[in-house]
Amino acid sequence: MATLDTVIQSMLTRSRAKLIMASAISGTVSAYLHAKKRVVVEDGGPQISNPLITGLNPNVQSMQYYDTVSVDQTNEFSTVSYNMSRVVGSLIISDQEEDENQGRAQIFKILTGKIKALDESISRQFSTYHTSVGTGSDPNGLGNLIPADPTTGSVGGINLATESQWRPSSYDFAGTLSPENIEEAFDDILELDLNRSSDGQKSPKPTVIFAGRNIYRMHKAAARDKAQIQLSATGTGKKLVNLGIVGTTHNGVPLLFDEKLGANQAYFINEEYLTLHVLRGVNMKIKKLVAPWNMDATGRRVVWEGQLCSWRMYRTHAYLTN
Repeated sequence: MATLDTVIQSMLTRSRAKLIMASAISGTVSAYLHAKKRVVVEDGGPQISNPLITGLNPNVQSMQYYDTVSVDQTNEFSTVSYNMSRVVGSLIISDQEEDENQGRAQIFKILTGKIKALDESISRQFSTYHTSVGTGSDPNGLGNLIPADPTTGSVGGINLATESQWRPSSYDFAGTLSPENIEEAFDDILELDLNRSSDGQKSPKPTVIFAGRNIYRMHKAAARDKAQIQLSATGTGKKLVNLGIVGTTHNGVPLLFDEKLGANQAYFINEEYLTLHVLRGVNMKIKKLVAPWNMDATGRRVVWEGQLCSWRMYRTHAYLTN
């Protein structure tokens, strides 16, 4: 058993980089953030917090001569806080499996298979996390960071019902999008709606669009006979293509297909304000499974801790459904 324990530790240690990669390129969202270096390593703490300007000063007004001016109490700042999420995966081999696979070659074969299964399970799970509505202890996904209804619930501890300056945009085209109008709709969102901030100053428009099957195919159909910048010709586009990401562009903005999104969904994202935070030393950290045990087995556990966070919302990100 001691020899088996050593073999498990050695094989998992050698496979750790592969397991990290499995989570990093698990899906379109995660692969894009890693390719664009939108990953932050946190030194510690159960929360990730930042003080942000989410409100406005109500004491700005016109006046003349001896008019009374407003000196209402201001509340421009809020603290945005996200709790860390912890994800674990366990590799277990029973004594019976060990007995039935005696010999170096056989035990190596069964451990290789178990590590491959762990790798694939991590990849599938993380691809779901980053596009779904994170519930319970799950990491955040686009679904809860950029909700379909931005007037209810809370994000980062801030109430969307009362803090309008913390609301992302949301568009429900109710089935009216088509190849004939989807490009114009995208132009309106990118150029008119999400291209200036609440204080009237220019702000960067979304830098990437993640789209479900129907939205992606509809845009491809609209642009099929038109000159278009290929994804591989943009910034990190070649790297994304090499990672297996399927995509094109809309006026130079990457439009990426994500199979985990609903077929009629799309997210417009400004990557400057969307980051994946990972706790230092806990990116597929390997831990030995210890007693008490209720089974005759040995194994290891890999642990990841981090969170997907958005640090700005208003006229920054948007959700679209058709």
